[in-house]
Amino acid sequence: MYVNLAAIGLPRVNPRKQRRPTFTAKEMTTLLSKAEGQYRMIYFFCVVTGLRVSEAVAIEIDKHIEPDCSIVRVRQQREKRANRVKEHLKTESGCRDVDIHPDAALILRNFIGDRKCGFLFQSANGTMLDPRSIGRNNLDLILKQMGRDQAGTLFNVFRRFREAVLQRSKVRQILIDYWMGHSNPSMGDRYGRQLVEDIDYRQDQIKKVGLGFELPESLFGLRGLQILDATAAA
Repeated sequence: MYVNLAAIGLPRVNPRKQRRPTFTAKEMTTLLSKAEGQYRMIYFFCVVTGLRVSEAVAIEIDKHIEPDCSIVRVRQQREKRANRVKEHLKTESGCRDVDIHPDAALILRNFIGDRKCGFLFQSANGTMLDPRSIGRNNLDLILKQMGRDQAGTLFNVFRRFREAVLQRSKVRQILIDYWMGHSNPSMGDRYGRQLVEDIDYRQDQIKKVGLGFELPESLFGLRGLQILDATAAA
């Protein structure tokens, strides 16, 4: 159906002029090194999973994370303007199981420690974090220090980075779309469902993708951890 944008007063969007900043692997390492504590873990989690920040802050340890942290199940998200869970995701394809690279899973297990329940990332009183507060109090400041205060929608830099890492790998597009929560018609047919539901296959593929950036293990208090660079793994 043709829509006359001029007649209804809507501007024509030029994709080339939209702000869609991307980060290099070196910049991502720098950003993580500048963040501290729980902030660092939130950014790390978003960049190794590709989750939307509204999905990431709504992850609950006992409901959505495998005990070995190899898989994160996306089933809910945070309301945009209220500190409560919304079970309806942005799209139907948003309901997915995201596989995590073994090195990232080890870091995540170390972060969770002895906790058995509650939100993965939470305030002192156990409630969900507000992405707007995270951006205002930490991420925005780091981006400005890096000369990237023009970064547009702050948290999208992590999601775009992960998408780029996956696209540079040899993983099938249907898996990339599944992990990222994109719609893909092939997921609905028998072959597509069989592929994305094959956990052993997905876990094997995620190992080959790697993380996509250099991550000094000292940042997370780990020693002797082999961090894979996706450029080498691919």
